[in-house]
Parts: sequence; C-alpha cells; structure tokens
Amino acid sequence: MLLAEDCLAQAKLLYENKFYRGACGKAYYAYFDAVRALLMSKEITTQSHSSVRSLFSLHFVKNGPFTKQDSSVINELFLLRQTGDYEPDDYIPEADALSSIETDTEFLLQTEAYLRQNGFDL
Repeated sequence: MLLAEDCLAQAKLLYENKFYRGACGKAYYAYFDAVRALLMSKEITTQSHSSVRSLFSLHFVKNGPFTKQDSSVINELFLLRQTGDYEPDDYIPEADALSSIETDTEFLLQTEAYLRQNGFDL
C-alpha cells in the first residue's frame, strides 16, 4: 500500500502542475499497486499487468467485496496510461486526470478498509 499511496501523491503533484499524462500514469500505478496489495493479502504475487487485473477480478470482484466497476476502472486507467506513455500525439484531458485521481483516492480508501478488516496492519 505504501507504493500505491506514493503513486497517488505523485499523481496529485503532476496534476497540480498540469502534467496530465504523467498524472494518469501515476494514477494507474496507484490503483495497480493497491490491487497487488489485495492479492498479496491472499498470498498471490505477480508483476504482470494483465495477471494483476485478471486475478483481481477472479479473487475480489467475482464474489465480492469489490465491484465489476472497480475491475473496469483498472482497465480504463491502464488504457489511459498506455495512451500517455506511448501515444505522444493523443491528448489527455485535464478531466481524465482529475477523474483518475478521484477514483484512485476512493479505491485506496476501500482497499485500506478491506485490509484492516481482514487483520492487516497498514
């Protein structure tokens, strides 16, 4: 969770300084690292982006406590990061960066609550 919180703080700084591409990239990594923390709570480790996304859906969305929307968000953030990192001619709107940060903030709170409820110290 420390990595997720650090990435979220960096996303906010990038956003405040109008670096929307970077903000979206860091927002994705905040969500990604939060999902990795959830997976680690079940002793599942992986570094692969696609594995993290699919294992999150299998272990935390399919039967709860997270929603299908939470799974969709990580995929949307991944696409934004891909655009920001690899499509220099594509525009990343300020609204997308802000929405990513707001979504991340809520997801990290939900993730921390889940981990605490399941006996993990943060």
